[in-house]
Amino acid sequence: MRLLRAAVIIAALIVPPHSGQAADAVEPLWHKSCGQDADGRLFCAVEQFAVAMPQKTVLLHISFSMAAAPNEARMIVTAPLGVLLASGLTLSIDGAKPIALPFERCTEQGCEAAAALDQSALAQFSRGKTLTVRYAVSDAKAADVPIRLQGFTDALKSLAK
Repeated sequence: MRLLRAAVIIAALIVPPHSGQAADAVEPLWHKSCGQDADGRLFCAVEQFAVAMPQKTVLLHISFSMAAAPNEARMIVTAPLGVLLASGLTLSIDGAKPIALPFERCTEQGCEAAAALDQSALAQFSRGKTLTVRYAVSDAKAADVPIRLQGFTDALKSLAK
């Protein structure tokens, strides 16, 4: 299901808008997706994919969902398979001091790092313009993947609906 959702979003990023679409119409950066957990409960998240062109390779997937605790969100960052796990990844909003996150697990979709975010952390994401995620792809190379934060606040609010 997750791969299908990724393919749909990637296709939306790749395919140019229809000629009948308004010139100022812009594809939203954040997409809301919903599914069921293992217990059958409905959950929703807002997410964004960073795709390298023209290769159409997913470099990063980031998603936010509301946690069980009030005023707290859960963030999951998924890097592609093949990253150096020991290095983990780092997050930096608008060039601020990087915050390190360890990888928790790898699945068929990639390697995941997760964090619980309180209101203060969410406010930093809301005020920011660009989140830069860095992960190591070899001992000598790191990938810096920019994630635009435009529309993040509205996307997060959509989870309450």
